[in-house]
Amino acid sequence: MKIAVVCANGKAGQLIVKEALDRGLDVTAVVRSENKSAATKVLAKDLFDLTAADLAGFDVVVDAFGA
Repeated sequence: MKIAVVCANGKAGQLIVKEALDRGLDVTAVVRSENKSAATKVLAKDLFDLTAADLAGFDVVVDAFGA
């Protein structure tokens, strides 16, 4: 299963990425700056600039944005 974790550099995002990788899932971190998560696949784009086309290839999109 291919999943994207939006805001993967945050506290919750890093934990979600690690758990998904531990479960053997194909994880892509969506980050706006340098990747700090355990994911090796990265989509460097700001949360507010994401389009449907950016996320079209994923089975699941996890939003870890926290305000």
